[in-house]
Amino acid sequence: MASQRDKIWLFGYPITHSASPAFQNSIYEAVDLPHRYRLHDTEHPTKSDMLTLIRASDFAGAAVTMPIKVVAMEYVDKLEPEAKEIGSINTIIVRKDEVTGKEVVVGQNYDWEGIRGAIRESLPVELRKEEAPFGKGKCSYIIGGGGTTRAAVYALSRMSLSPIFLINRDPTETADIIKSFPQYDLRPLNSADDWTDEWADKVACGVGAIPSFEPVTDGEKNVYKIAAKVFEGRNEGKRARQFLEMCYKPRVTILYKMAEAQGWTVVPGIEAMVEQGLAQQRAWLFDSLAAPPPEKTPSPEALASAVEKAREDVRGMADIKSAPAKA
Repeated sequence: MASQRDKIWLFGYPITHSASPAFQNSIYEAVDLPHRYRLHDTEHPTKSDMLTLIRASDFAGAAVTMPIKVVAMEYVDKLEPEAKEIGSINTIIVRKDEVTGKEVVVGQNYDWEGIRGAIRESLPVELRKEEAPFGKGKCSYIIGGGGTTRAAVYALSRMSLSPIFLINRDPTETADIIKSFPQYDLRPLNSADDWTDEWADKVACGVGAIPSFEPVTDGEKNVYKIAAKVFEGRNEGKRARQFLEMCYKPRVTILYKMAEAQGWTVVPGIEAMVEQGLAQQRAWLFDSLAAPPPEKTPSPEALASAVEKAREDVRGMADIKSAPAKA
């Protein structure tokens, strides 16, 4: 009997701009699966019927976004190691406990896979599967201090990039992140003068994780001053350097323009959304109680074709206003 678990939710607020429903639902429709991805606005798990939805018999899984990625951890039965280390979840999966046989609601974080995947896909094909695609002795940086920054720390560390410099308007927030990851070499970059030619020669890539607004406060202006120094840093070997701009509303942000003007290869944030969305989809369809029965499981070829079309469609969208999936 086919699984009745076919409702996948996106929880958070505001979420009407999300490209995820268009991306996910086009794939499910193309491979003739009943799963549908729906929006559910909520600013806290207890301030809506979110907790009822994730325990419903038709619940197939969920994506979790701001502002509840941290607090939602309290309302799942189990946390995967990546989620524990990053300190937030962006995915909920329903599985059967291997010991008790009972259904469990599991929290996972695939944001880091989105970040790593987007950067890797921008590299030459022969480097994309390498554990350390930039080689050894390379550093990186992150602009921001929120949940995305934490996922980026995990992702960049998994690519053997160290140290990782943190550029942020709030030194206290940066200190909290450094304290949360004592296993990594994280360093605050609080002044443009601290970015030397030594680090300019070693930097491989960076991640932008702030909204795209004109800076107003002294802290915000300092962030852009430091970013400008990093982008302008010398590049004697004329190496290709990647900058992943996680903000994709608007698609071309202030940081995007700054990096591109200095010759960086800018990877749009929509690419990270696609990569983490695919990781979520693999979990929902192939490693959960929402997995279709064997006779309904799409072939690898059909799924790959549907994914590629959805990827191109989302890339071609302007700033997005998504409607919920049809019931």
